[in-house]
Amino acid sequence: MSEENVIAGRMRRLAATLIDAALVPALTIVLVMVSGIVEDAQDYADNSWMAWVLVLAITSYLILNGYGLWRSGQTIGKRLLGIAIVPCTSKTSSLIRGQFWALICIRALFFPLLFLVVTPLAVIPLIDQILIFTRKRRCLHGLAAGTMVIRVH
Repeated sequence: MSEENVIAGRMRRLAATLIDAALVPALTIVLVMVSGIVEDAQDYADNSWMAWVLVLAITSYLILNGYGLWRSGQTIGKRLLGIAIVPCTSKTSSLIRGQFWALICIRALFFPLLFLVVTPLAVIPLIDQILIFTRKRRCLHGLAAGTMVIRVH
């Protein structure tokens, strides 16, 4: 981290997460309803509907946040609260453009897979978010991606 980068505050990060945590599932629900994936009781006969919901969750994340993450390292929540994701190795507040695919693979897949695969172990998403309260303020997925969140306004 350089002198130019100021780590984003915990409450600001938490609020951005809550905004994103409301928007992405809301769009996913709309896409599930529009697509009719789980419209009838027979749609639940096998587990293939879960794979389709996962695909729609990732699609929702990319629709809402893909361009913003590529362009400025910001989800909608982060943009509203003036924070952005940058590589930990950054000397300035240069944003994440060069690492877009790694960012998408880690972030866009992390949350839906986490909730789909380990729903009984719901403590893992909680641990991921609680890590913002450590000294370095980096979540589990940020550690995996080699990123940190800074103030941009």
